[in-house]
Amino acid sequence: MKSSESLGGPVPEAALHQVRKTWSPYSQASEASRARLRRFWAGCGFNHDVASKLRYEIDMVLLRARCALGSSYKRQIKLLQSRTDLLLHLGCGNALLPGWINLDCYPPTALPGVGILTLDLRRGLPLKTATVAALFSEHFLEHLPLETVRTVILPEVRRVLKTGGVIRIGIPDGEYFVDQYVKHRTGLRDPLYEANRQGKTPMTMLNEIAHGFGHYFAYDFETFAQMLRDSGFCNVRRCRPFDTSVECFKGKDRVDAWRNAMTLYVEAEAR
Repeated sequence: MKSSESLGGPVPEAALHQVRKTWSPYSQASEASRARLRRFWAGCGFNHDVASKLRYEIDMVLLRARCALGSSYKRQIKLLQSRTDLLLHLGCGNALLPGWINLDCYPPTALPGVGILTLDLRRGLPLKTATVAALFSEHFLEHLPLETVRTVILPEVRRVLKTGGVIRIGIPDGEYFVDQYVKHRTGLRDPLYEANRQGKTPMTMLNEIAHGFGHYFAYDFETFAQMLRDSGFCNVRRCRPFDTSVECFKGKDRVDAWRNAMTLYVEAEAR
């Protein structure tokens, strides 16, 4: 999500990914009902992480059933399958891009004229092969298990992209956090990193970027580039924030200094 906090102040993770009100039954419940449910999970012996994943998987079963049975979803897919040169925004979270098809399992409230497709992306993309011109995704893939990204998401993205189609993906930069850990210990401390630690140790920062906030894996460029090439992409390149020659990607990156510093941006083409 684009933020006006461009002077380096941290943007809460919830503000980037968690939509306040969604179709989820849990989201629709009162705070008192949620508190009772949390006590129930705790009474069953589940910690918060396990309880959150169980709730998510229940939601995804409901979502898949809704997609399979819902007439409006089927009409939407039929319309999309009749189009070419689509622009996809994968894992949109709170950021809706006009002119793009914004995909997420928990998207925000629809805006007039903005396309949203609500689905479980782990099951693939319900689009025809070679009908997508470009795909943008920012701070989404780290929320999926590595094998899901490797064996489902990237191959599906390659399938729906036209040959020569382009992608721009932003993910937390694991190498950045390793570098900052070393710099902190050797006294070469970066003021922006230090300000955003907010009292946490560098080791805590490392662990959080890999497994906190619903993250599953911390990527570096070498690892992610190899995965892209294995999935059928070429001309894989590391980009600085806002650095792109692809017109449709201009102005799409986050605008706060902290997110720019800790984000790995990668562009590639479908071969």
